Amino acid sequence: MRRTKTDKNSNRKLTFFICFFIMLAGSVLLPMFLKMHTQVQYKSIYSGYEVGEIAEKSLYAKTSIDLIDHDATEEAKQQARLSIAPVFSYSSTVSYSVISKADSLRTAVIEGNKEVLEKVLNPSLAQRVSEMKDLTLLSIAYDLVNHILSIGYYDEDEIVMAKEEGYDTITLSNLYGSALKNHEHSVSLSASVILTSNNVRQFIQSILSDALSGYSAVDGLLLEEMVLEVIEPNVNYDETLTEQRRDAAEKAVDPVVISITKGQLLIEADRVVRNEQVELLQMLITQSNNFSFLEFLGNLVFDSIVIAVGLFVFGFFLGDKNLHFVEFHILLVFSFMVSLVATYFFTLISSRLNLEFQDSFLPVFFLPLFMSEVTGYKRIGFVSATMLSAVMATLPTASIMTFFYCLVCGSSSVFLIRFFNRRIDAIYQWFFSSVSCSGITILFMVINQSSFTMIFTVILGTLINVTIAQILISSFLPVAEKVFNLPTVFRLYELAYGQSPILTRLSQAAPGTYSHCMAVADLSEVGARAIGANPLLARVGALYHDIGKIEHPEYFVENQSGVNKHDDISPSLSVAVIKSHVKVGADKGREVGLPAEIIKIIANHHGNDIIAYFYNEALKYQAASNDDRGETVKASDYSYNAEIPDFKECGIVMLADSIEAASRTVTPNASKYAKLINSIFLGKIERGQLDNSNLTMNDIKTLADTFVKTLAARNHSRIEYPDED
Repeated sequence: MRRTKTDKNSNRKLTFFICFFIMLAGSVLLPMFLKMHTQVQYKSIYSGYEVGEIAEKSLYAKTSIDLIDHDATEEAKQQARLSIAPVFSYSSTVSYSVISKADSLRTAVIEGNKEVLEKVLNPSLAQRVSEMKDLTLLSIAYDLVNHILSIGYYDEDEIVMAKEEGYDTITLSNLYGSALKNHEHSVSLSASVILTSNNVRQFIQSILSDALSGYSAVDGLLLEEMVLEVIEPNVNYDETLTEQRRDAAEKAVDPVVISITKGQLLIEADRVVRNEQVELLQMLITQSNNFSFLEFLGNLVFDSIVIAVGLFVFGFFLGDKNLHFVEFHILLVFSFMVSLVATYFFTLISSRLNLEFQDSFLPVFFLPLFMSEVTGYKRIGFVSATMLSAVMATLPTASIMTFFYCLVCGSSSVFLIRFFNRRIDAIYQWFFSSVSCSGITILFMVINQSSFTMIFTVILGTLINVTIAQILISSFLPVAEKVFNLPTVFRLYELAYGQSPILTRLSQAAPGTYSHCMAVADLSEVGARAIGANPLLARVGALYHDIGKIEHPEYFVENQSGVNKHDDISPSLSVAVIKSHVKVGADKGREVGLPAEIIKIIANHHGNDIIAYFYNEALKYQAASNDDRGETVKASDYSYNAEIPDFKECGIVMLADSIEAASRTVTPNASKYAKLINSIFLGKIERGQLDNSNLTMNDIKTLADTFVKTLAARNHSRIEYPDED
């Protein structure tokens, strides 16, 4: 049952999401595992030292790290809080209440309302004020109340509290009066302007001594008592505003950071271990490579974007018609996870060696090289290298140059791939990758200003990295070929030039067909190379395209020697035999385990084109038989029941097959070949046989020119040799 386009799209989406979540899980978990292991390792290295003991050996920092001194940071925060003086604010409510009382007092005296006076003042004072004859004294008292309120009358207990907390000054905010509103300034607690219940009487007396010249002492005492009775503290401690400012000052404090550089001497041998050194080691144990939630979230978001984009580009480069879409994604996930596991162990090894430049141990070669050789596309290798490099940049030991180093090394190794035809050529790949990546490693060490004391170890790490990658590729590639039946370069080369039992059977059962297949293979390979298609895939497809003619080879003209079997049967039966070789060939290809691309070439190398010879014979047969039943010869009955080619190599084999067969009917001549080829190409185009092949008109023109040259060179004429006497 043929799968619909919707089913294929659903499978592709499912494949995408499964690969995405598996790769994302590995990418996020790898840094966590490395940090957990590193923390355990640091605990064993930095613990065991006690204050006062003699150090047996010197201890150096294993990595560069910025430690947060929590005790010093907390002390700095407390100092920041203490630096904020208590904030006092004028109370407009109290001030207005006092002014209202003073107004009520003045009005009651003028109107002689003793009842109101007794509400504001105590009875004795109210009686004395009611007997006041000089109203000028009331104005002096009223102005004095306003003056005290404008200066500010403080609560003595709150001022004492501020002094006990160690403050010499306070911050006065929200001053009384519209002109000074929202203005604040610092006030010394020892200043005379701080009016409290302790000094307000003296302040009033000093003011009245100047204002009551000419009045009796009794009047001054009356006014003094009246003002003291009316006023109340209108400047109070603002606890809310003070805490807000202290909290803001505390938050503004940056953590106290202790910068430790890799290789820094922490404890010197044969010296007494000091308390501050032990505290530093404890900070190294607790803070080294802690994995915070924010760091986890950042890695999750970053890896999600990288992997999603990488998988999208990966699928785009494979194309919608790729027959191994799912298999290639499975291999991508497999090789990606192998690279992550190798990264875990290689990182631990490099940290044990205490290398300053550890990037050379990152396994960035296997994934891009393996995917390039599996798929046959270098661009797939570049995409894989970019994805892996981005993940490597999230490792605990990564620096700002890690991504670029991994990307350059991985991409350069892919660039040097020659898609060799022999497995021994992997040695050349290893050599070129080792030399180029060693040079890249030295360059990045210079850029990173790394010490060259361990340069040989670093380069050795690069060589080991490349070597292991080549060993893994040589081990896994044949397995991938076998399990997923992939048309890799090695597999196609073996099918093209190795001993194939089915081709041997074809050469014995149908020697003419075998010769035809070899000629079509030569044409297809040359044509594919000319237009940038896969020449090896085209050659193998052409070699096997007619293996179905093993069955009943005598019915095909290239295998006949004077006797034509079709002369004795009807055109309808003849066309059935001819069409059967396509299905039989595809079935035999599956039996012997040919790759899906080759089977598709076998099944579709004729497309749904009409078998013109037998169609015309059927028309002649009907006309000669004077059939009056009204039945007509249908072109569909004399056409191949297959799909038209849907990739370039299949289209090339279709054209080469038709041209090679037709070329045997004309006298070898370049102009005749050109005319024949143009006629065949035009017919294929008119009948829509190349509509889905991705062959452009420029490709078709190039193929025509190439086929003409190849046929003319192969079938060139020779001079006649003289007979011997």
